[in-house]
Amino acid sequence: MNKRPRYITLIEAEAGMELAAPLSTISHGILNLTLPAGHILTHNSLQQLYAHKAEFMFIVEPEDRASEQIAIEAAETAHRVMEIFAGADLSDPAMATLFNQILIFHSK
Repeated sequence: MNKRPRYITLIEAEAGMELAAPLSTISHGILNLTLPAGHILTHNSLQQLYAHKAEFMFIVEPEDRASEQIAIEAAETAHRVMEIFAGADLSDPAMATLFNQILIFHSK
């Protein structure tokens, strides 16, 4: 089964979901909690995330979209990102890197 990452809020998180990326909480410059990529959320880990004021996370979920739908959504996303950067100087290496990273991030 294919899977895809999705960015969600803590409110949307449920026990049984798998983290797609490591999750860390920091307060006043001190690392409070770290969960590794692949961690399966439990009721206890969700309570810890609430206690440490986590807000967002990447999870892995089953890919239920047809390949045609994925292609359509990827094209729409690329178009939106290109509109946002329409006035940007993409010959500037920093701006080009930002553009590419945003495009990659939103194409998943």
